[in-house]
Amino acid sequence: MSSKKEPNHNNEQLTKKVLTAYPELKSKGKARNLVRMVSSQVSIKAGPYPSPEDYEHYHHIDPSLTDLMKQMVINEQEHKHRMDEKFLEKDFRLRSKGQWFAFSIFVLVVGLGGFAIYSGFEWGGAIITALGVSGIMAQFLKKR
Repeated sequence: MSSKKEPNHNNEQLTKKVLTAYPELKSKGKARNLVRMVSSQVSIKAGPYPSPEDYEHYHHIDPSLTDLMKQMVINEQEHKHRMDEKFLEKDFRLRSKGQWFAFSIFVLVVGLGGFAIYSGFEWGGAIITALGVSGIMAQFLKKR
């Protein structure tokens, strides 16, 4: 029930604005007719498909045109899905390589720290190992 009153309410507001902007219309009836005429011609569409009225119009022009339009939308959607899959695949590979690279650095740093401790540089080896381990842990524990 409110959906029927809203367009009339909006039309009344538009009628008042038209009368304010164009006082030469003088009559509220003329302004109201102008608002009705303009508002009936305005349509807002969202999404990949045309409105049913547009489909009917296109179908009268060429019956195969509507099928062609539908196929174009389907092809575009399939292409977008393929691109999304490629992006996700590349992102996964990049993250995987990053994890292996981080693991390699971790093993190298712990190995060098252990070698430094074994060689008699206990403080140096402990600092190298602690910095390496904490750096890797910080990367994996930080929020994205």
